[in-house]
Amino acid sequence: MKKQINASIPLNSEVASQNNVYYDFMSLLFLACYLLMDFLPDFKSIEIIGTQYFYISILNLIIALFIFKNPTFINQSLYTILQKSHLLKIYILFILLSGISFFSTKNLSLTIVSFIEILVVFIMFLNVLAIVSNRLHLIYRISILVGISVVLQTVLQLSDILKEAGSVINALSKLKGNTGNINIFAASLNIKIPFLLIGAIHFSNWKKWFLIFSLFLATFTIFLISARAAYLALFFELLLFIIFYLKLYSLKKITVLNVVYLLIPMLLSLIFANIVFKVNNGTGRYESVGSRVVQIASTNEASVSARFTYWNNALILINKSPFTGIGLGNWKIESIPYEKTSIDDGFISSHTHNDFLEIAAETGVFNGLVYLSLFIIAFFINMKAILSKSDPNNKIIALLAVLILTGYFIDAFFNFPLYRPTMQFGFVLFLVFTIVNTLKTDEVNTVRITRQFSIGIIILSLITVYITFLTLKAYRLEYAIKYDKNPVQTSEDILKNLPQLPNVGIYSEPFYEHLAIAYFREEKYENAKKYFYLSNKINPYIGVSNWYLHKIEKINGNFDTAYEYIKTAFYSRPRTTNFYLDALKMASLKKDTSEIFKIHELFTKYRSMPSNWKNTASALSISKYDTNKIITFVNQGLKIYPTDTTLLNRKTRLIKRKESTNANNTFINGLPAESTAKINYMVEAKKMGDAQQFEKAIVLYNKAFKENPEKVVILQDIAVCYYQLDKPEIAINYLERILNNPRLNDGKTEYLLSGCYFKIKDKTNGCNYLNIAFNKKYPNTEQLLNQFCK
Repeated sequence: MKKQINASIPLNSEVASQNNVYYDFMSLLFLACYLLMDFLPDFKSIEIIGTQYFYISILNLIIALFIFKNPTFINQSLYTILQKSHLLKIYILFILLSGISFFSTKNLSLTIVSFIEILVVFIMFLNVLAIVSNRLHLIYRISILVGISVVLQTVLQLSDILKEAGSVINALSKLKGNTGNINIFAASLNIKIPFLLIGAIHFSNWKKWFLIFSLFLATFTIFLISARAAYLALFFELLLFIIFYLKLYSLKKITVLNVVYLLIPMLLSLIFANIVFKVNNGTGRYESVGSRVVQIASTNEASVSARFTYWNNALILINKSPFTGIGLGNWKIESIPYEKTSIDDGFISSHTHNDFLEIAAETGVFNGLVYLSLFIIAFFINMKAILSKSDPNNKIIALLAVLILTGYFIDAFFNFPLYRPTMQFGFVLFLVFTIVNTLKTDEVNTVRITRQFSIGIIILSLITVYITFLTLKAYRLEYAIKYDKNPVQTSEDILKNLPQLPNVGIYSEPFYEHLAIAYFREEKYENAKKYFYLSNKINPYIGVSNWYLHKIEKINGNFDTAYEYIKTAFYSRPRTTNFYLDALKMASLKKDTSEIFKIHELFTKYRSMPSNWKNTASALSISKYDTNKIITFVNQGLKIYPTDTTLLNRKTRLIKRKESTNANNTFINGLPAESTAKINYMVEAKKMGDAQQFEKAIVLYNKAFKENPEKVVILQDIAVCYYQLDKPEIAINYLERILNNPRLNDGKTEYLLSGCYFKIKDKTNGCNYLNIAFNKKYPNTEQLLNQFCK
């Protein structure tokens, strides 16, 4: 087992030997630098990928410059390998076909960014190919590097759980490493596990036990994360490893012992994970490993159902543009119209959660098949090597490639590793090992070719460094707009830093929209309108620009135009609460009762909750709709929610209104008032809030609370106003006053608290209160948990 793999090339001199040792060291150093991407700070980028792609681009350039200065670093047969590898030709074809989507894309900016990211990975592939070529004897040293990386990653993350002994389950939702997503973190550990397995069976000293310890930490973390795709990948990696390892080395005492040494830490990690879940009363995702495994086959589970929806939408887009696709990187915009009936509020899918379908939808069916064929061909090439009579060392490398491929492929089928640098490193490794391990070539003198090769890589790297730098700047601006509220980004700040590309942020919001919102807050309405129009040209599907345009027209007194804008916003995203409520308000002002019923029916079709009947009843009251008919309408809601107190109270008030014989009574927002002269502070406060005059709204809400101190729900409204004024700390004070109040048990208080804590970047409390709101079945919480806390 300890025989070196492709130990070394023949050395003709002492200088050559020294160079070989030096180049081995540099190879390990460069690979360690690629692994370092998992430990980078985000540098206030909205997503870590902005920082990582920029870092890899710079590292690619440095390695290319090193090779240019040291042409003998490259294996002399590499050029022949590049000529003969069919797998490489397919990879290049995939990149070229992805580039062709420049001619069919609707958003060129997104296509450029996505293509550059693919190009960054391709250059990383060429560099790693140069590093590994003729240096497969370093594979076990590489396994030690990977083991160190795994230990550091997991220990740093698990230590955070120990700091939060009071809320371990909430802490688990933050096990993201530096990947930005817990599923990606689990997958990134999975593609490193094959190195730990290969290294552990090779070494017999302390290195063996170090790698077994690394394996324990990796699997323990994966079990704690409870990512189903990661469970599948881990199972198949282990199964394939045991089968082929025993086949390669037969049932001997040492091989059986090695398998036992590997299974024990994995079994212990499973037991310890379940203990953590049980001791901390984990529910749902964190109930137990077994319950999570059962959910793999459950089509009723929310995230599984969501994936089926995304895949179906991808098939629709593929059917519409089977040859050219919608344009590389354009899924995050072009898929939105197909998600409006399945995703709440302003959330979007961002990715298809299946890289093969996403590539087919964006660049055409043929390119999707080309991309899929990369995995199929690489799998069969390595399987052929494993089952052949070739050198056992070559079989081990082939097995390593198969295991990495397995982990990556399963994640690519259920998630989106294509644009995640930490996962793309795994993609590069299984391709490189497959190509270098299976091609045998004669040595040729290619120093001149090496320099030409390096110059080409240097030029491409310079281009990628520039584009990824621009992208990182855009992501930093998006972070500053959304999270860095000290100071708040003004329109002048945003305009000065408006990105050249991409023109759309991580969550599909055009940067023009962010600029327009800043102008709106500064009451520069004409400037705001200009950029909302531009935003709609880039992404007309989210509806936010039309929602703000309705506000501007309403402020300007153009109620007909405002009505059209809010209807356009609502029907583009009929599951968005703000659009629904404002559409009801405008319809009630226009006394358009048929539209009120239409809005109610559509929103309730997708998001049925008791408040729908209450809100619609209020709109009907304002429209002077017949009270008897409103009572009949509320009764329809009570048939579905017979014990809901808000609907029962509304019915009682409507009956009192009907029975009232006082001619001086008027009714505001569907509620009886004592006289027309008396001010209804609640209604007036709500009007101020709708007009974005939150300071005035707070004054009026306080007066309303002074009149009716039993209506603790008013404190919720005050908290919302402070939240809108970017004063979440004050909002928290108000919400904590009513926390656990028996009259407010629907989860809304906890939901609002979570938003306040997220705004001050306290994810621990944010996720904690969001979990409580979810357990109380408050609407929209599960999707937020999946996005921010998992």
